Amino acid sequence: MRLKIKNQKPIENRTGAFIGAGAVAGLLASLCCIGPLVLTLLGVSGAAALAKFDAFRTPLIFLVIGIFSFAGYTLYKKRKVCEPGSICADPKKYRKMVIAYWIGFAIAVLGLASPYIVAWIF
Repeated sequence: MRLKIKNQKPIENRTGAFIGAGAVAGLLASLCCIGPLVLTLLGVSGAAALAKFDAFRTPLIFLVIGIFSFAGYTLYKKRKVCEPGSICADPKKYRKMVIAYWIGFAIAVLGLASPYIVAWIF
């Protein structure tokens, strides 16, 4: 028996929030490495202080993996019945959400890989 709170959206309709949070967490994980480089190129002094964020990199990587795993699970999970107003009920909304998921995932991966990309370029 499932209890449904009045006016609560289906979980898959909140997948966009998880995608955005995952992309932001991926960019935050790169703050320690790409942040100082970008700020130094812009002429901001003291940008090396962002290197202190390296301690948060590992927890943020796990956060990104968890968020995108949950978002992917809720997005790709086959439903026995599509609730009215849910994403699976509208193929256009579902396709847009899948595209947003993969774009957000690419942004997060680029953020996580940025220390290696920066080291390779410079």
